[in-house]
Amino acid sequence: MDFRHIKSTTVQIADAMHPLLPGEAKYRGYVHRLVQFTVEHQLLDGETWRVFVDQFRLHSDSDNCWRGEYWGKMMRGGCMTYACTKNERLYRTLEASVRDLLGTQDAEGRITTYPKEKEFNGWDMWVRKYVMLGLLFFYDICKNRGLRGRILRAAKRHADYIVRAIGDGAGQKPILETSAVWGGLNSASVLEPFVMLYERTAEPAYLRFSEYIAGTGMCKDMDLIGTCLHKSAYPYQFRHTKAYEMMSCFEGLLELYRVTGENDYLQAATNFADMVAETDITAIGCAGCTHELLDHAAVRQTEYSDTVMQETCVTVTWMKLCAKLLYLTGESRFADRIERSALNAMAGAVNTECQDMHRAQAMVYTSGEPESVPHEPYPFDSYSPLFDNRRGVKVGGFKRMQNGRSYGCCACIGSAGTALTELFGVTEGNNTLYVNLYAACTVRTRLCGSPVALDMRANLAKSGKIRIRVRAAAPFTLALRVPAWSKTIRVRTDGTPQCGEVAQGYFRLELDKAECTVEIEVCDDLQVCRLNGKFSLSKGPYVLAADRRFTADLAKPVRLAQTLRATPFRPAQTDCFHPNIALQIKTDGAPLLVFDYAETAKNYDDEISGATVWFAERTDEAKEGAPEA
Repeated sequence: MDFRHIKSTTVQIADAMHPLLPGEAKYRGYVHRLVQFTVEHQLLDGETWRVFVDQFRLHSDSDNCWRGEYWGKMMRGGCMTYACTKNERLYRTLEASVRDLLGTQDAEGRITTYPKEKEFNGWDMWVRKYVMLGLLFFYDICKNRGLRGRILRAAKRHADYIVRAIGDGAGQKPILETSAVWGGLNSASVLEPFVMLYERTAEPAYLRFSEYIAGTGMCKDMDLIGTCLHKSAYPYQFRHTKAYEMMSCFEGLLELYRVTGENDYLQAATNFADMVAETDITAIGCAGCTHELLDHAAVRQTEYSDTVMQETCVTVTWMKLCAKLLYLTGESRFADRIERSALNAMAGAVNTECQDMHRAQAMVYTSGEPESVPHEPYPFDSYSPLFDNRRGVKVGGFKRMQNGRSYGCCACIGSAGTALTELFGVTEGNNTLYVNLYAACTVRTRLCGSPVALDMRANLAKSGKIRIRVRAAAPFTLALRVPAWSKTIRVRTDGTPQCGEVAQGYFRLELDKAECTVEIEVCDDLQVCRLNGKFSLSKGPYVLAADRRFTADLAKPVRLAQTLRATPFRPAQTDCFHPNIALQIKTDGAPLLVFDYAETAKNYDDEISGATVWFAERTDEAKEGAPEA
């Protein structure tokens, strides 16, 4: 989002880069098709927005649940999507829902799905967090001055009620006591919107409350900030390991760094992200092989599991955390991580084959016993398989609402992930345009008041060659990300090889011509990663996987040819399956057929469905006496 209109605070840390203004970058191709899918299949659905707002009128979370998160979570994604598309119909839909929500605020300032007698228990603080986030994200794109004022007044009344009730003063309830699960991580994550509200109002009470939350360590039984600052344990070794909520807390801590300049906050959040990347992020860019928990997944990811794994809420929140770190630090490793998640786990979660999802379990508890119930289809899947398993197996965060409606947490958060894929793609800062994602797009913006235009042609699923046509009225710097997956990068300007400076992972070109053409060539060769007796394959940023529609036995051991070779092939046509990559890999038997992971196994409704990223590797010993594959 754009924060340039926000009033100054006592300390304001300047970002190294920030996203472009709404409409300044227009994408084409695969990533934009995913954004458009969310607009058409979710965000323009006024009836769903009304159902979400009705939960606040009905106080439907009297059972201590989280229906109230749905509105704010999807509103944030909707606002981020508007920043990509500048779709005016979408804007009007979001505005109507914001006005509807404002009408649910009571005389005391409360906007929550919890009745008064049950407030500040269960997931109530989490719900209130998402109310604030939804309002503030829309505030940032709101065009109506009067409505902007209403939103800010409502957000302040909502926050003031919390500040009066929660804290370490007499008669107040401690923030970590407002939840009985996950060490209070869910409640502590309200830190992010409180700092955002302070950024927009400069009200000292909101900064004091934010510092109070940070002072608790953000978790019962341990100090998350101190532990990460000193790297005294890896996150999967913490007392509470709920990945999504923990990442959300560190998003808030980065916002607090932004307004205080307290370097320990930045260092703790950076250490946390680096440790998670080392021990828990998998090949597809998500975490958690034990449903939604940090569990050393970087090592465990090759194992077969009957439980759900790789939650979409974790994928999106990991991307958002990395985006904050990218913008603050300018370090390209955070862009590498976003790209891996965006093009694999995130893209794979989009229900592009428009399945009914009737096989996805939606659990309710009747008299304490779990029961799976029917539900509507959703635009996003909740979990992603890694070894010999299927998609569409369970609806994460499922709750029933009125008139037969239902929803889930991952279904609500997905649009933030597809939007972020575009928002981080080209950023600006200090008279520099940063190209973080090589994808087809046009950019029309201004740097230091002078117009700059980029026209980029790129499709990394097909080729490692990128071409950018540049027009500029004044000299500027073009910073090209050197991808972690590429062994080399070659850059030419109007055909002349360049030897630019590489700093913080970016190849920097100082451009002073009115017009020029920049050609980039990265190494997108097939790569093999071996772990625990299995191997995975990737091509550039894309993880490759087998699909059960083309490989019946996904667990059957495979032995790659001594010289790694891949040739394109055209899969037999199905109604919906349109992979970006289709390769046959030479083995010592029948070729191994692989596709880009994001498009595999999206036929959730079919009996025959499944994918695998990891392949059992047949050894010489296993080969002896065995028939050819």
